[in-house]
Parts: sequence; structure tokens; C-alpha cells
Amino acid sequence: MMSPNFHEIDMRIGPLHNVIVGIDAGLAAIQKRLDTEEWFDGIEAREYAEPLFGLGFVAAQTYAIGTVSDLNSVRMSRGKSKEEKLDKHKCYAHDTFIKGDVTRIQLINASANYFKHHDEWPRWPTNYDTETLDKVGITEKTEFPCIDAVDLLCGTSWELNVLLQILEEWRAHLFSTLLCG
Repeated sequence: MMSPNFHEIDMRIGPLHNVIVGIDAGLAAIQKRLDTEEWFDGIEAREYAEPLFGLGFVAAQTYAIGTVSDLNSVRMSRGKSKEEKLDKHKCYAHDTFIKGDVTRIQLINASANYFKHHDEWPRWPTNYDTETLDKVGITEKTEFPCIDAVDLLCGTSWELNVLLQILEEWRAHLFSTLLCG
């Protein structure tokens, strides 16, 4: 019997949970301002929330990348060669579809990359991430792309706990289906 590899234990979810709790606290503060400050309207709230959601996507993307690394580590400890290393994009595609042929993890990844790089873009580029976003209706005309992505993944409650559930489910699914394959 093989001894367990410590990469099989999800040591990443705790720190991600702490990040999400912090972001949710920031979102709650925005909601409080919306409820108490007359001048602070819905557009202002969305402008404040957009970067918080973007940071949430970057944290989720970091978790996803780490999960793929963990999976490959365990696979190699069980005799797979470096040539059999799984590509992150294959792993991101190995999930529930949110809309059309875009999975939840692909949307998280594309949203994180959008958030990290959009200020560098003189115009909306054509690349893997923007094509992924476009498939779910997020385009260069979308005013708040991260909010729209959160709405698709988590609903309109603006609570990122759903991202934690999505990522935990995805990790478990990857390990149960791709560990030996």
C-alpha cells in the first residue's frame, strides 16, 4: 500500500478561506455605506466592489494553479513521468460548465487574468482569456467584468463563499478522476 503524499491534503483552502473572509468583510462595508451614506449609490458601490472581486479571482486562480501543481506532484510520486504532467488548461477544462463550453474554473482564471492585466491594455485584446469571457457575455463593453463573472458563478448575493465551494469540489473531482489517469 502506498503512503499518502502530503500534496493530497488540501493545505491551500484555509489560507484562501481567510482571503475570502477578508473580501467579504470589505463587501459588507460597501453594503453598509450603501445603506447609510446618501451620496453613495449603486454605481459607486459597484466601482468599489469590482477590485475586491478581482482580488478574489486572483486568489482563486492562485489556488487553482497550486491544485494542479499538487496533482502533478502526487501523480509523479506514484510513478508518472514528467512527460505525463497535466497541463493547467486541461485541468481547468475538467469541471462543470457554466455557460456553453466555458467551465467555472476557466471563468475564474480568465477573470483573474483580466483583472491583473486590463489596465495595461490600450484596447480589448483578442486572447484566450478575453475569448473565454466573451463566451459568457463579458466583453469590452461590459462595465464591471468581475462583478458580472461573480454573478455567473455565485449569484447576485455578492458573497464569495461560493468560490470556495467551487474550488473545493473541483479539486476533489480532479484528484478522483485524474490522479491515476
